[in-house]
Amino acid sequence: MTGRLMPRTATGRRRVLTLGLAIVLVLMLLPYLWLVLTSLKNRTDIFSGDVFSAFTPTLDNFRLAFIQKGFARNLLNSTIVATTAMAIAMAVGVPAGYALSRTTARSGTFLLFVMLAARLMPVVVLAVPLFVIMANLGLVGTYAGPVVAHLTFLVPFVVWMMRGFFLAVPKELDEAALMDGATRARYFFTLLLPMTRGPLAATAIFALINSWNELLYGLILTNKLTATLPVATPSLMTPIGTFWGQIAAVGVVTTLPVLVFALLVQRHIVRGMTGGALSDG
Repeated sequence: MTGRLMPRTATGRRRVLTLGLAIVLVLMLLPYLWLVLTSLKNRTDIFSGDVFSAFTPTLDNFRLAFIQKGFARNLLNSTIVATTAMAIAMAVGVPAGYALSRTTARSGTFLLFVMLAARLMPVVVLAVPLFVIMANLGLVGTYAGPVVAHLTFLVPFVVWMMRGFFLAVPKELDEAALMDGATRARYFFTLLLPMTRGPLAATAIFALINSWNELLYGLILTNKLTATLPVATPSLMTPIGTFWGQIAAVGVVTTLPVLVFALLVQRHIVRGMTGGALSDG
């Protein structure tokens, strides 16, 4: 009798848990659904007061924002800055994370804590010094300015993330590869990196999101031609009124690339996030 009740109890608990997670998911997605619906409404429907009332969808908000007001340029700027900063941070931070996961020197520990301090430091503290440096180098108003600024928080993030993942890889694997005649570089690129595709994907997507959404450095280091989407969006709030439909359209397009990229690599992201749990670092 007890054996029959146990499976039913476990199944009931799973159903309750699934229902609870579904409710939480719906609640979390409601703001984004509101954003999408608003982007497809005209001004009259937006101020009707009923978010989910029937309306005739229109793409006018996207046309006005991205064609007439030039937000397509800002989308391109965000893509260039975020992907460049992410790529450089990964190229620098991944090898550094591996090196710091294998070193036992005190200088390595000191360097880790320096990078952690830099990561935890509020960006507003570095804003003025970075602006002065970039101005003296002639990088204000260029893509290089915000890219370099983003590296100040992306590189420490990548190093700490990847160091934790590399600590989960047994050092005996390094020793075995070196004993077989492989160089450290060959082992790193041909064996270790393919083994850590999940952590690499997880780290890359979070680095991309951090750079894509950054606002303060963009405000002080870009101009009208190089402004990213977060910087340009407030221009839709004018003294004569706020263009909520266009703001919603820009918001949808701002979130869409990262969302699509995350969905494409979601399998690797889950694998990477769970793989880090094995770390002893």
